[in-house]
Amino acid sequence: MKREAAVVALGMFDGMHMGHRALITRCVRMAGECAAIPAVYSFSNHPQTVLRNEAPPCLTDAAERKALMEELGVRDVQMPRFTAALAALSPEAFVETLLAQWDIRALVVGYNYSFAKYGAGTPETLQALGSAHGFPVEVVPPVAFLEEPVSSTRIRTLIEQGAVRMAAAMLLRPYTLCGTVIRNRQFGREMGFPTANIWPEPGRVLPKDGVYVSEAQVGGERYRAITNVGKNPTVGGERLAVETHLLDFSGDLYGRRLCVSFLEYMRGEQRFDSPADLQKRIAADVETARGYKRT
Repeated sequence: MKREAAVVALGMFDGMHMGHRALITRCVRMAGECAAIPAVYSFSNHPQTVLRNEAPPCLTDAAERKALMEELGVRDVQMPRFTAALAALSPEAFVETLLAQWDIRALVVGYNYSFAKYGAGTPETLQALGSAHGFPVEVVPPVAFLEEPVSSTRIRTLIEQGAVRMAAAMLLRPYTLCGTVIRNRQFGREMGFPTANIWPEPGRVLPKDGVYVSEAQVGGERYRAITNVGKNPTVGGERLAVETHLLDFSGDLYGRRLCVSFLEYMRGEQRFDSPADLQKRIAADVETARGYKRT
């Protein structure tokens, strides 16, 4: 089978933040210049799950990353599962796996890219190997936001601190969690503020416990919303959940897929003296969310 000519971007790309987008945009542009397809070689799981038996919580899953890459014009996205066998490859053997898949016209990597056994491969290693095989390796410098490099680690930390608006500025979109709406104890409905409860996929970054202005998407429709991340201590909650009240929505959401985008942190989760006090505060939160202006 003939290999397709390709310019290939390498990386994990968790979050597909502005730095990742700059790298992939460069890959797409270079592919157009040399009559090749833009491609990405990544992994469906984080390498640290193999290298250290644990990994940082993810900003995106593989399907989200693939969709965002394709929006930027990538034609071929390969995401094999990272395994111990892949981890043991030498830099030379890693490049050979790429050459077996594509007729590589160029590789594009970030300034801090590492690969191969013990992370021994660096951008400089790739440039030397590329020279030996007859293709260039483009190294993309860091993209800065507020005078600091944008990174998935920085964005994770911001989300875990509740700074979702700043995280969104680097992601170029609000941080979003999706899940199937489940039945819970229905205390929100009893207070006049029904909530849709989801338990996000394991391994995802969770925003700091508290109440957020949010946007909920279900069935192709978007609604302004408020979302509580936490255990709802006023009514004796024990399991952490993501509970969302959709403004101006009526209907049954049980069993449907709901995506919640976090726009702004409003307040911490707190225990109220009574359900009535909680009800008053939720009403105030709804009015705050209704008047919130995205900038």
